[in-house]
Amino acid sequence: MNALDTLIERDIKSRLEHLFGQYPVVTVTGPRQSGKTTLCRETFSELNYVNLEAPDQREFAESDPRGFLAQLGPGAIIDEIQYVPALLSYVQVLADQGRRNGLYVLTGSEKFKLSGAISQSLAGRTALLRLLPLTIREWRAGVGGDAVDEMIFAGFYPLILDQGLDPRQALGDYFETYVERDVRRLGGVRNLSAFRQFLRLCAGRVGQLLNLSSLGSDAGVSHTTAREWLAVAEASFIVFQLPAYHANIRKRLVRSPKLYFHDVGLASYLLGIESPNQVTTHPLRGALFENIVVTEALKHGFNRGTRPSLSFYRDSKGLECDLLYETGRRICAVEAKSGATVAADYFRSINRVAELLPAITSKTIVFGGAERQQRSDCQVVPLDQFAGRLERLDVEQEVSSFVERRLGPEPDRSDIDVLDAVCQRHVRPVLEGLEPGCRKLGDSLLSQVSTQEFARRGKHSVHGMSLLDAGPWEQTKEHYIIDRGFALSDENPVELGKEYHFGEYTGKSKRGFGVKLKVTWKLGTEGF
Repeated sequence: MNALDTLIERDIKSRLEHLFGQYPVVTVTGPRQSGKTTLCRETFSELNYVNLEAPDQREFAESDPRGFLAQLGPGAIIDEIQYVPALLSYVQVLADQGRRNGLYVLTGSEKFKLSGAISQSLAGRTALLRLLPLTIREWRAGVGGDAVDEMIFAGFYPLILDQGLDPRQALGDYFETYVERDVRRLGGVRNLSAFRQFLRLCAGRVGQLLNLSSLGSDAGVSHTTAREWLAVAEASFIVFQLPAYHANIRKRLVRSPKLYFHDVGLASYLLGIESPNQVTTHPLRGALFENIVVTEALKHGFNRGTRPSLSFYRDSKGLECDLLYETGRRICAVEAKSGATVAADYFRSINRVAELLPAITSKTIVFGGAERQQRSDCQVVPLDQFAGRLERLDVEQEVSSFVERRLGPEPDRSDIDVLDAVCQRHVRPVLEGLEPGCRKLGDSLLSQVSTQEFARRGKHSVHGMSLLDAGPWEQTKEHYIIDRGFALSDENPVELGKEYHFGEYTGKSKRGFGVKLKVTWKLGTEGF
């Protein structure tokens, strides 16, 4: 257990505790060494703990999953669940049988493999949280100081800061272990030496538009191989892509995403940076600073249990804004400037982009200096105050949404009656009629069966096990569908339905074959 994590309360902790009381299972994913195990064990110290990375525990879980779960008791933390993804089907059975929340906390460090297994087995039964390395607030609480070049050089992995390790040595060990263990296990990479070079080339393109043809050519591999290798790096939380913003304006906007690392320290290591002093004069210092700003916004959203809506703006003439942070119908434009002194040209691009996009309601410059400045129409904040700025934006959006809900017109009562009638007379009877046949199909042909009901209206959606049943329906309707001014419309229809996932075909051929059945009712102005 890391001493640093013991001293620092991770920002995500309160969200983890809240969700554990609302779901049978909570799954925490993220990079290796981001602090998942420490967070879960300290938050739920009363739960039994097991790590599937241990060969004996892994063999037990694979050979006798029911016995394995039985010996853990009625609540446990299961670490590195990606080693035995088949165990999730048995967790699902216990979650359905127990019909209570707070059963299991799962952790894993392989995004794509886990997301597929979870959607198959635990859809509607688990809350998903993503824990990235330390935020700047957490970093300062554990280390103190706000030296930008030190942050860029050392990165934010808790172990390095906790034990005072030499970042270059520690990140080198981390990288080699990652390549030798995780990349081999994920598959798809035969030439590990070339893959190492590929990731170094990715670091040299941090903050740039992703060009797979150029990246593959420089790495000596095909465009297709470069895409596959990038998917491996994303699956193991090494890199991520920031999408380009799209809008109906009279400008040709780029569509290629930009490439960033989940930890800036690892990018610095791959670039060959050997000390904080070298960061100061490095030609990519600005891009690495931008990497911190983008990942800080990402961490802010994940720590709140949301999927932050982040993008960047760039048109065909090169006009660019580093980050667009969306909250509801509002957008905050963010520019990252690594310099310690505010210059007039800091505002040129962000002001021009704000003129083109009416949805931009606020502007923020994050810079490498120490003093906050309030300009006439733009906030200028030091790096360590950026998270506070995002919190303020979130609060403003919540207040605005609350006011809109309270002050808007009354919902259309007749349309609510139609919604109730459709759910009661059409949706529920059909789903009840489907249930026996679907269960029989699962019992006879496909050994894994999972279901989830859903309700959607616009950007609001909810998934769960019994959302449309007579009891939970009122809560589903009031919390996720009805608001001030509600009325059925074709532009913003209500969708109700259920998904069935069948996996693990039991026949001798086509193992791995599965079926997904989705039944949806869409309610608009003209009916359903």
